[in-house]
Amino acid sequence: MVAVSEIDLCPSPSTIAAWLKHAAIKPWTWTSWKTPRDPEFAQKAAPVLDLYNGTWNGEDLTDGDVVICADEKTAIKARSRHRSPPGPGTPLHVEHEYDRHGGCTYQAALIVGTGEVYGRCVTRNTRANFERLVEDVMNHPICRRADRVFWILDNGTAHHPNTFTGWLKKQYDNVEGVHLPKGASWLNQIELYFSVLTRKALTGGSFESIVELMHQIAGFEVLWNAVPEPFEWTYTTGDLERLLAKLPAIA
Repeated sequence: MVAVSEIDLCPSPSTIAAWLKHAAIKPWTWTSWKTPRDPEFAQKAAPVLDLYNGTWNGEDLTDGDVVICADEKTAIKARSRHRSPPGPGTPLHVEHEYDRHGGCTYQAALIVGTGEVYGRCVTRNTRANFERLVEDVMNHPICRRADRVFWILDNGTAHHPNTFTGWLKKQYDNVEGVHLPKGASWLNQIELYFSVLTRKALTGGSFESIVELMHQIAGFEVLWNAVPEPFEWTYTTGDLERLLAKLPAIA
């Protein structure tokens, strides 16, 4: 038995850090999740995941099929702030305080097979503006020669299934509107592009006007499309079913 006097009642910080590193339970760490409230979430999301994996209604897609993911990144703020350039061994310094100059919405569509992105910066996220985006993308050579074009969307007001799907079918005979269930924007591949855009072109930036902000977004799109690459999507319906099985039951 170890005598009480032999126990170090004040271990060093490095010792404590080593204990915490090897602890089986780490209550100071956490993660979050969004529990789907729709009992048919998996069934509604499955067609989208099947499209990503090259099938539709149980049949393989052909070279004449085009899959497009579209959505909007809202409330992008034009903020100006003082910045100090990086130096050897020092990062870029960005002042915490900033001046506001308004904001915009970036409506964009990703052609899944090529990785190309086509978007429009607008001051209002309206259905009319989104319809103009659709018209621009449908004039792309890939879409003009396609047998079928699948538009994957969430349930936002600018492209709500109650109104937008009918408009699509009326405008284009070869288009299928495929809407994700509520709370499933994370299954929309355009969100991956929005994440890259935010990280590489917007975070830490300083913009003196909405116009300057819009030019930054449009400029990044041009650079992206110069060397586009499809996202390597591997998530399947099986992965989704396993995830849903682990989440708490719907209240």
